[in-house]
Amino acid sequence: MLQAARCLKTEVQKETRKMKDSIAEKTKVRWQVKRMHGQLPRNLNETLEDIELSYRWLKSGDIKGETESAIMAAQDQAISTNSFNNKILKQEIDSQCQLCKQHEETIDHLTSGCLILAKNEYLMRHDKVSKHLHFSIYKTVGIETTDKWYTHMPKPVCEEGDVTVLWNQLVHTDR
Repeated sequence: MLQAARCLKTEVQKETRKMKDSIAEKTKVRWQVKRMHGQLPRNLNETLEDIELSYRWLKSGDIKGETESAIMAAQDQAISTNSFNNKILKQEIDSQCQLCKQHEETIDHLTSGCLILAKNEYLMRHDKVSKHLHFSIYKTVGIETTDKWYTHMPKPVCEEGDVTVLWNQLVHTDR
């Protein structure tokens, strides 16, 4: 009798899992076919990114709701850009980038493809990320530094025992 109850419980759990998976798949398909909100999953499928890794940050729950919604809006290209206003809101405006005037002004273009922004803004963003990484390496290795990463001033070369930490150094490769 006890064995039959366990088998029944296992079968119910399997059916429940199948139903949840089916509902999740239907929701995903409905999301993907939407003109605006389906852009991220379509783009991920087109570029063959690691989809599980791409969504992992959502599952961890380590960010505020406001931050998550801003990131999701950016990923779905739902932030007011010339392209968004032209294609989604059907406004009679040019969809070209206001800065470079060469490409369509999308979130992807503004965050990683605009030649005008590449000269300064991308470099500053890169340096901030690198500074945080440098600060984290100092902390891990045990090198004395400031309490906050944004007040950390990286030295070009720092040696601690058998570890050498470099900052902004030219690296020669075979390419």
